[in-house]
Amino acid sequence: MLGAPEEPKKRRVKKANETFHRKVGRFAAGVDFLRACGFVDSDDPDAEGDAGRGALLSMPVAYMMRLTDAHHTLARAAQEAGMQPPPLPGSSFNPYMSNMQASDSTRTAKAPDSWKGEADRLREEVKKRQREMRDKVEAAPPIDMRPSAFWQASGRRLEEVIRDAAPPDEDRAADNALLQSQVALAKAAINGANSKFESADKRRLAELSHKRVHEFCVLRVVCPDKSVLQAHFRSCERGERVLELLAPLLSPEVRQLGWYVYQSPPMKRLSPKETLQAAGLSPGANMYLGFEGGARPPPPYFESSLASQLGPPPEGARGVNAAAGPTLSGEAMGWGTGKKLGGTTSAAAPAAAAAAESRADDGGPAPMETS
Repeated sequence: MLGAPEEPKKRRVKKANETFHRKVGRFAAGVDFLRACGFVDSDDPDAEGDAGRGALLSMPVAYMMRLTDAHHTLARAAQEAGMQPPPLPGSSFNPYMSNMQASDSTRTAKAPDSWKGEADRLREEVKKRQREMRDKVEAAPPIDMRPSAFWQASGRRLEEVIRDAAPPDEDRAADNALLQSQVALAKAAINGANSKFESADKRRLAELSHKRVHEFCVLRVVCPDKSVLQAHFRSCERGERVLELLAPLLSPEVRQLGWYVYQSPPMKRLSPKETLQAAGLSPGANMYLGFEGGARPPPPYFESSLASQLGPPPEGARGVNAAAGPTLSGEAMGWGTGKKLGGTTSAAAPAAAAAAESRADDGGPAPMETS
């Protein structure tokens, strides 16, 4: 019917036909499927008498869309059953395929080979750069921990320690690359070049090309008494190895308790299976010493040789807004009568007034008049 929808003979079949009955007619589901496609019961004009009444299944009008959908349904069922379905007639109109081509342009549009080649090249470059960075971190040579202890108030800045630990040539090259990338971005912003589309792989490759790989890491562990333990590690070391190397540097009292190191804020313990590079602790970080269950041993928290490096604790550092010497209240200086809010005279007012009069007799500053 799809091949010759204009021929009426193609759109009817005798129910008593032996071939039709063997393949379709004896199955109720098959007959229902034909009726759903548009077939109806009709009389056979070639039969005599009542023998031709309702003897045919015919389709008065060829519904092409319905027939095409029926063919796709049968083809899908045949494939599920392991059978090869017959193709659609080549000369027939296929509205289903036409609609699909009109609405889905991705079926016909193909990306240029040059664009596909460039995208593949960028993707491979990103993978190569990531692999090189990972191999550089993992291939770092062993490093001396150089453990040291000092008070937090008297130690050097962590940034200075990291800069001194980095090789000079590598540090200078990284700074030059970062400076060049920032200048290039500024020029692109001025010239309006940033409006040009760039793929995600191209942006990622640009970021990786300017990203510095740190093979080593400086960790500082701050204790509850503000003493600090500093040590150097490879960035590829996992948390469990870092804790194993830190344990001998702590006092026996600390090692007997359940201790751990963490970052704050927010509080995040050092993961045993995560590398320092993956945890974002490279090239350096401040961490803190914590104890399970709230139990805390007395200081010092380090083994004897490190504890001897501390010396006496420094005096408490004042804030930038703190007064340099002892502070006195306005009452003690005789600047007021010591009244509370609401007008009630405080109990210290008579004593403050007497002290002010005594200082005035001795030639000190006279009390100020209050309103």
